[in-house]
Amino acid sequence: MKIALISYEYPPDTALGGIATYMVHAARMLHERGHHVEVFAASPSQTATFDDGGVIVHRVRETGRFDFPFRIAPLFANRHASIGFDVIEAPEYFADAAGVIQLVPNIPLVVKLHTPSYLLWRTTFGHSRWYMARNYFASVRRGELPPWNPNHGQERQCALEADEVVGPCQAIADEVAQAWDLPRKLVAVFPNVYEPNETLLQIDPHTNTQTVTFVGRLEVRKGVIALAAAIPLILRDNPNLRFRFVGRSVELRKGLDMIDHLKRVLAAYEKSVEFTGPLPLDQMPKMLSETDICVFPSIWENFPNVCLEAMSAARGVVGSSAGGMKEILDDGAVGRLVAPNRPRELADAVLELAAKPSLRIELGIKARARVLSEYCPARVGRLQEESYARAIAHRKNSGPRVFRDSIVHKNAG
Repeated sequence: MKIALISYEYPPDTALGGIATYMVHAARMLHERGHHVEVFAASPSQTATFDDGGVIVHRVRETGRFDFPFRIAPLFANRHASIGFDVIEAPEYFADAAGVIQLVPNIPLVVKLHTPSYLLWRTTFGHSRWYMARNYFASVRRGELPPWNPNHGQERQCALEADEVVGPCQAIADEVAQAWDLPRKLVAVFPNVYEPNETLLQIDPHTNTQTVTFVGRLEVRKGVIALAAAIPLILRDNPNLRFRFVGRSVELRKGLDMIDHLKRVLAAYEKSVEFTGPLPLDQMPKMLSETDICVFPSIWENFPNVCLEAMSAARGVVGSSAGGMKEILDDGAVGRLVAPNRPRELADAVLELAAKPSLRIELGIKARARVLSEYCPARVGRLQEESYARAIAHRKNSGPRVFRDSIVHKNAG
């Protein structure tokens, strides 16, 4: 197949998060399975085309996140006229394929669910009534729906034009299908491909570092406030444990970063808590080798790579039961699951794994095996190819899309 991946995020120029990580793994997997793969992405500094290990990458210099779907569309259309792509895939986030399907209305489209804007808004800012109220009235003044409304922007509109919508976990598929009223027959569920770094697989499961690590952005959605509330409870029963927060801090509210808030809350325990800031990817294996337990107490997650990295390193994992982590951890068969915003339950799960190293090691070994069997290219590649084939057949039967009005790039997210 001739496959095009449309994504604002793609390493290294726009390596912003989970979408970028998924896209590069997917592109390499599909190329290695014999497909012709081209990526259409953004860059802060260049408009250029280059070969990345057999994957052709086209970049357009960004003028803003909202503009990307429409700046990339003419570049794609010109390339499509020469190549004749069979199918395109794009994330739902910011509707990256919106411009492309207008210029090439007969192209089969697979929309991959990462986490739509409305859900990010709810889980990131829903705790702040003041912030939500301010944005609600600002939206009213602009004559728009508030950004946490599922109908805000064009993400839903683009998904409704898709030939298949794919969720990497059942939780995100069910959530978005209901919120956007998607035809259930066009919604599929199969995991993202994940190939662990070989260095992660070489980490010895039999560690005794007495270190508990959180990896991710320091923000409300990632559950760090609940973790901060759990740390005093944990240290009261096991004062030998040490806690490490790895990741970039974001603003909690105007004038206050999350890291400053956490340091204030944990001031009495500063000797037991470390904040490293973000670490380069090549330092992650070493950091995980110095960790016994990884904690990911998110309010919501779709398919978090940080959890898969910890599992690949055979760490003991305590994850959130909200969203895809429950499925990744096999309903708790290879880790411990805790409902979000439950500091006492979170503390109990960490204390259990700290007190039972043999259990932690056993779970870590099982977690590593699960990553290698469930998320490998051999398994996921076949499922992804079947998804593309369904999308191609659906578009063939449906004919070219007909747009009553042009999709505008206002409120893309």
